[in-house]
Amino acid sequence: MHERLEALSRAIAAGVAEADTEEAFPAAGFAELAAYGVVGDPPIGPGETGSLLRVLAAVGRGDLSTGRIFEGHVNAMILVDQHGTASQRSEWLAEARSGRLFGVWNTDMPDAPLRWEAGVLSGGKNFASGVDGLSRAIVTVPDEAGRLMLMVPLEGLPVDRSWWKPLGMRASGSHLVDFTGIEPAPDWFLGAPGVYVAEPWFGGGAIRFAAVHVGGMHAVFDVALEHLVRTGRAEDPYQAHRIARMGIAVETGYAWLDRAAEAWDEAVLAGGEGPAAARLTATANTTRSAVEAAAMTVLEEAERAVGAGGFIAPHRLERLVRDLRTYLRQPNPDGALRAAGVAVAKGEWQPGLAGPDKGRPA
Repeated sequence: MHERLEALSRAIAAGVAEADTEEAFPAAGFAELAAYGVVGDPPIGPGETGSLLRVLAAVGRGDLSTGRIFEGHVNAMILVDQHGTASQRSEWLAEARSGRLFGVWNTDMPDAPLRWEAGVLSGGKNFASGVDGLSRAIVTVPDEAGRLMLMVPLEGLPVDRSWWKPLGMRASGSHLVDFTGIEPAPDWFLGAPGVYVAEPWFGGGAIRFAAVHVGGMHAVFDVALEHLVRTGRAEDPYQAHRIARMGIAVETGYAWLDRAAEAWDEAVLAGGEGPAAARLTATANTTRSAVEAAAMTVLEEAERAVGAGGFIAPHRLERLVRDLRTYLRQPNPDGALRAAGVAVAKGEWQPGLAGPDKGRPA
C-alpha cells in the first residue's frame, strides 16, 4: 500500500505547477485520483478510517490544493452515505463513480449569507473550494429546526473569482458563489435538520484536513532533503540535525493520524455516544494542534536548510511553503486547543492510551 500511495503522490505532484500559476482547477490531479479509484469509492466504510487518512495524506503530499478539494469530496461522500435516502445514495454515489466531484460549503458570504425563505434561496457561500471542477456541492442553511443540508447542482451558477488572490492554495479556487433565486427541489435536502453539525462527527472531521496537512509537510521534507542531498550538504552536522528534526516531525504527524483513526472507528462502534464520542472530539482537537505544530517545525527547518533560494520560483519549496502556511490557517485553533485541555482535565482524553490495549495493564 505504501508504494502505491507514494506513486499516487508523485503522479499528482507532476502536474501541479501549471495549475498554481494559472490558478486553475487541478484537473490532472483528479484524473490520477479517478484512476486510483478513490473518487468513486473512497475508503469511508467501518474500520477504514486509517486507510482514508493515509490516502488523504498521500494526496496532500502530491498537492495541497488537490488535497483540500478532495477532502471536501470525501466529506460529501460521508454525509451522503450517512444521511442520504436510498435513492439519493444510489444517484449521487453513481455520479461519483462516473468521476463527478462534490464539495461541502458551510461558510457564508459575510454580507449576503445563504438563506432559504418561502422556498427560495438567497445569498451565497464564501470559500467555495473547487467550484470550477465540481458537479454538486452540499451547502448549509439555517432553519428553526436546525441547520439544513442541500445538495445543489452547480452548473450555471454565478461565481465571483475576483476576490481570490491568496498567498497560497491558489489552485483550490475558493471563490464566491451566489445561489439567489434558486428554488431547491425536495430531493436536494439531505438528512434531518441539525445532523450536519452533530458531534462528535462535525468536530471530529478535523482529522481529515489534518491528514492533508501531514502530507503537505511530508512534501516540504521531501524537497528540503532532496535539495540538501543534491547540493552535497546533507552530511553537514547542522543540516543533519535539521533533517533529523524534520523527519521526527513528519513521523509524529503520521502517528497522530493513526491515533485519530482509532478514535474515529471506536466512536462509530459506540454509535457516536458516551466516552468514545468525547474521546474522538478531544483526539481531533489534539491531532490538529499537534499536526500544526509539527508542520511549523518542518517549515522552519526546511526554510533554514535550503535558504533564500527556496523562496524563488521555480524552486519547488517556494510553492509548498506558500500552500502549507496558508492551508494550516484553519478556523479557531485556539478554541480547539482550549477544548483539548478541558478534555484532559475532565479525564475524557489522556496521553499514552493508544494502541490495541489502550495502554492498560493485562
